Amino acid sequence: MDEIQHPREWYPLESSPEVFTHLARQWGLAEQYSFIDVLGLDPELISLVPKPVHGVIFLFPDTPEIVKKRTGEGPCMPVGPKIEPLWIPQVDVGHSCGTFALVHILGQTGLASGLNEFFKSCREAQPAERPKLFGSSPMIYKAHHSAITAGQTLIRPEDWDECDHFLSFVHHEIDGKIHLVELDGNISRNGPLDRGETQSGDLLEDVASAVKEVYLTAGGESLHFSMIALVG
Repeated sequence: MDEIQHPREWYPLESSPEVFTHLARQWGLAEQYSFIDVLGLDPELISLVPKPVHGVIFLFPDTPEIVKKRTGEGPCMPVGPKIEPLWIPQVDVGHSCGTFALVHILGQTGLASGLNEFFKSCREAQPAERPKLFGSSPMIYKAHHSAITAGQTLIRPEDWDECDHFLSFVHHEIDGKIHLVELDGNISRNGPLDRGETQSGDLLEDVASAVKEVYLTAGGESLHFSMIALVG
């Protein structure tokens, strides 16, 4: 596959731990790791999630209030060849934000050996060149479509215009200290967003605090929020 696929080829993923685990397995994620649902952001529910947590994928509605709040955030972290954490802009690849969220986590954690060559190429490339590497990768394209059929949700044409948005969170060391970093290739971002030094050392607790402060306060009455964590 030499050319990037048409954006309409990339339908949204179902927000399901089984779907994301299935997707990551195709790239070499070991059996000891898997995604599980995060049932809530209260401390007692967070405590039910096994440790360690390597990354978190968050689904939220693109409401006008959330878009406005996100657009006003920043500045984002610098990006470029060999600058960490690896960040890939989501351009001309349809509703592939779920796969982007997963790829960003795997790029940070190194838990999917099947993507090593892809990550090597991305790290050496300018950010503007990375979407084509993503969209023209047979391994990513085939796995994305396999994951779509692995879910319980039927693909409907109306899903193209009514889907929500995925992003991911990881811990990343900055100047010798661990920070919570939000990874989102969407147009409202031009790089990773540093959400500050960890307050607890626990990734999921840091994510819960950020989501409550930024997303839930702007989400109004929407129930279109969900979260899954990579554990093992």
